[in-house]
Amino acid sequence: MIIGSKDRAKSGLTFLILLNLLVHLFRNEFRHYLNLHKTYRINNGNLPSMLLSIFYHIDPTHLIVNMLSLNRYGSEIFVQTSSRRWHSFFLVVASYMVCGIGAFDG
Repeated sequence: MIIGSKDRAKSGLTFLILLNLLVHLFRNEFRHYLNLHKTYRINNGNLPSMLLSIFYHIDPTHLIVNMLSLNRYGSEIFVQTSSRRWHSFFLVVASYMVCGIGAFDG
């Protein structure tokens, strides 16, 4: 079966949502990697904590609102756009990561 270009973008969004849900399910195991009262910065050099915090959500409400927003706006940007350039699994995941890492430069 050949996957359509829009399906690849949907797969990227689904992957990110499932990854966020998985991290949330095991959040207690990851908690020792994070200081929840600390703002991570790129120049701190704590890359694992910085990357984990992109997927870590403090409570179920935070997770649900973020995943609903990711699905809604991600679908508008990557799936429903007329440009095939945005219909890419890699581009969806890379955009999420770049935006998450970019937030640490603040």
